[in-house]
Amino acid sequence: MSDQQVIPSIYEHGERCRDVSGFVLFSTGAAGSAHVMAHRALDQARCELGYQLLGAWLDGRAGMDSDWVHLQWHMAVFELALNHWNAAFTRFQEEILPTAATTEQALTDAPALLWRLSLAAQGPVELPWQPVRLTALARMRRPSSPYVELHNLLALAGAGDIASLDQWLQGRAPLARSRSEALVARMAVALRAYAAGEFESAATVLTNVVPYIGAIGGSRAQNQLFAQLTQAARRSASAIDSLSFYLKAA
Repeated sequence: MSDQQVIPSIYEHGERCRDVSGFVLFSTGAAGSAHVMAHRALDQARCELGYQLLGAWLDGRAGMDSDWVHLQWHMAVFELALNHWNAAFTRFQEEILPTAATTEQALTDAPALLWRLSLAAQGPVELPWQPVRLTALARMRRPSSPYVELHNLLALAGAGDIASLDQWLQGRAPLARSRSEALVARMAVALRAYAAGEFESAATVLTNVVPYIGAIGGSRAQNQLFAQLTQAARRSASAIDSLSFYLKAA
């Protein structure tokens, strides 16, 4: 596959531009063109090329709105795919966290990237969850789309805020009025279990729910996180089982 199969997509425009899953992408203006290119590279598993092209586009530009934050999220995803963890973390701190801590322009991208950083880390790592958690809690006082609410819950789980997850489950989960809201409620159960270290329960729920996550919203690139969470929960559950077996045999 030649570079020409990806590069022309940077000029692709139109309201109905979709990713490989059928999700409609924002594609207007220069930022929209860069966004489409990033998705094409991810959908074609060409992270090195996407890293080069998007990095060149971002170089010399600045911003703080949701489109800018989302493009920075894409760049960090490329960096993580290429094992540039420190670069992705620095990008989060410099380009996403200031917006996430002071506005609602990063409600999905900030918690999603922190989770990706956590899952990709080589060992235990301290990440700046608290500002993201506080923004999520403030947003949860008002109605949100199911996809935004899912990411608010991601922020709580990443911060280890089990009390707030329990409060949400007690007050909001029983009120689910649609399939997407019911899926969010199931994801809240899984995230609560994961945050509490109940990895087998988390893996079971995630395995059952994640195949339908697209019904809540999001692109294929965004929703890959939930497959990664499922795999991480399974690995942690297996490690605990192995340790328990070893201790019993000792």
